[in-house]
Amino acid sequence: MRRRPIALILLSHAVVDSCQNILPVVLPLLQHRFGLTYSQIGLAAAVLLISSSMIQPIFGWISDRWQTQWFLPAGIVWTAVLMGMLGLVPSYWVLVLVLALTGVGTAAFHPVASMAAAHASGIQRGLGMSFFAAGGNLGFALGPILATWMLAGFNLKGTALLMIPGCLMAAAIHWYRREIEVPTRDPERGHAQGTSPIPWVKLSALCVLISLRSWGYSGLIIFLPLFLLDQGVAFMWTGRALFIFLFFGALGGLLGGHLSDRVGRQQVIAISLLAFPFLMAPALVLVGSPRWLFLALAGMSLLASFSVTVVFAQELLPQQLGLASGLTLGLAFGAGGLGVAMSGLMADLLGLHTSLWILVLLPGLAGLLALRLRSPHPRVESEGAMSPVTGEMDARL
Repeated sequence: MRRRPIALILLSHAVVDSCQNILPVVLPLLQHRFGLTYSQIGLAAAVLLISSSMIQPIFGWISDRWQTQWFLPAGIVWTAVLMGMLGLVPSYWVLVLVLALTGVGTAAFHPVASMAAAHASGIQRGLGMSFFAAGGNLGFALGPILATWMLAGFNLKGTALLMIPGCLMAAAIHWYRREIEVPTRDPERGHAQGTSPIPWVKLSALCVLISLRSWGYSGLIIFLPLFLLDQGVAFMWTGRALFIFLFFGALGGLLGGHLSDRVGRQQVIAISLLAFPFLMAPALVLVGSPRWLFLALAGMSLLASFSVTVVFAQELLPQQLGLASGLTLGLAFGAGGLGVAMSGLMADLLGLHTSLWILVLLPGLAGLLALRLRSPHPRVESEGAMSPVTGEMDARL
């Protein structure tokens, strides 16, 4: 494992996802400004999730075939600048447009970043990809804290400060671009060796599993602050609650990736998702210190499988890492985003509390589905067909 590229990808992933995840803290203020319903809040969140996810397989397919390393700095800047404009929007529909455009930058960034992380990981792919996932989860954890600080000091206009870390991180990625290698497949070699058939049954089951987990995960991030506010929790503590949930989720992701290299991908996915409802339920019912303890444990349980599902897909598609990453980080998450819009509608029709309890159960359903999966056998020889430029085997792997 090469440490500097992994560290750079981790940090850049943290910056992109922290910019993206200021939305749950900003939305309650925009709800007050524009008089939004829960359905409109769910739609706005879904637009960002869907636009940043549904086109990821396309960017992954492109990254498998051509050099797209420039997607890394471009995606970082694009995301930071547009999310920085969030507090400046004059109307709800301009907000929706900005969120839709933001998704293009994150969609371009994630497949190529995951490919670079997988390549730099060598034979420790589970651990290396868990570092990549930890960067995103850490960013999601820091986003609400960062947003709370910006809004407390500068009101909604403070979101413009996001442009500073975004531009600095993009500059760092560009400076060290020679050390961040993104593998592409040589078309001639690929035709000569043939391409393995895509295991559509396993891949489809994995995408459904990720969609259920993403629906629960994304919905809780959006609606948990509103639930806590409805219970009388102070605004400042809503951001801290998300930080606890997501920070310990990042730690859980590291642990899950490490364990998956030792005990198997399927076992980690199934056990962690099945445990989640039993840990999240007390976090909603209890108050005080026990609530924060169970919130931390629930975050660890939910996100322990985050990087493992990406590696699972890459091992199913060893010659198409970009497509595998795009499907698991993109299409399935986008399907989860559609679920968030449905949760907003359910919150209006059935009540916020009922909608939230449904979200808690969804990862458990994903865990039941995981019991039917079987871990693929890594195919190292196929990975040898991938290299930074020409398709030749990289001896450092």
